[in-house]
Parts: sequence; structure tokens; C-alpha cells
Amino acid sequence: MDNVDFAKSLIKGRIAETIFAQMLRGTKEFTVLEFGYEKIIPELVQQGYIENRDTINILRTAPDFAVINRKTKTVRLIEVKYERTISPKFVLGHAKKMSQSWNPSYLFVATLDGFYFDEISEIIKNNGDISPLRHPQISDEIQGKYIEILRDFERNN
Repeated sequence: MDNVDFAKSLIKGRIAETIFAQMLRGTKEFTVLEFGYEKIIPELVQQGYIENRDTINILRTAPDFAVINRKTKTVRLIEVKYERTISPKFVLGHAKKMSQSWNPSYLFVATLDGFYFDEISEIIKNNGDISPLRHPQISDEIQGKYIEILRDFERNN
């Protein structure tokens, strides 16, 4: 993979993360906090943290977001991924990797065909099958508008 392809892959991941955060924020039910490795490590280094390999390896797999339900105050750790099409093998691999350090946690997958969301233990139990995103305030129409953003990027790149 050359630098341009790598950059496109990073951008697709950021688009998927932005879409996820905006959809959840749009419901007014959730506080969405960026949580992933890319956000945590720079702050630790700035505070003078001396690297511990085990800790760093755990943080490398940190989910992208901590999402707080404003009503129930429950917190869910959620990893966001982008894939052109859903692949049980891809989903299962990420769920297993996450389960080693971040259990319970959840996986959100953005594809050109739709959005998927499930708890990692359910994904593992179902051998990589992941449920379509269902939320009463994130209608198919709203999801369709966000999917179009992914499709536009793919068409133009």
C-alpha cells in the first residue's frame, strides 16, 4: 500500500468515525467522547508518562469512543470501522481482538450498504454476524443520508 492509498484508508476511517459521532449526537440522547489510542497516547506523553509495553499494547486496541447515555448514565466503549461491504471474517477478527482487552465493548461498522452495530460478545457468539444499526431516532432515511457521504467519497476517489 503506497502513501496515497494509506491516506485514503485513514480518511475513510475518520469519515466513518465522524458519521458515527454525528448520528449519535443528533439523537440528543448521548454524550459522545473521543477515546481511542490516537487521543490518549499524546496526552499521556505530554503528562510525562513513561511507556509500559503492556499498557501501551492495551491502549493500541482502545475503542474510538466512550458513549454515555444521558438518561441511564451507562457508558459504552465503541470501536468504529469502515469497510466497503460487510464481511463476517473482518467483523469477527476485530471483535476477537477487542475482547482481549475491552470487554464489554461494541463494534460499529460503516459500509456503502448500511451501518452495523453489536456487542462484541454477540459478534463472537454469532461467528462474525453483526446486526444492522437500529435506533428509533436514527431512521433509515437519516442513515441513508450518511451512507451517501461514504458513497460520494468512494466515487470521487
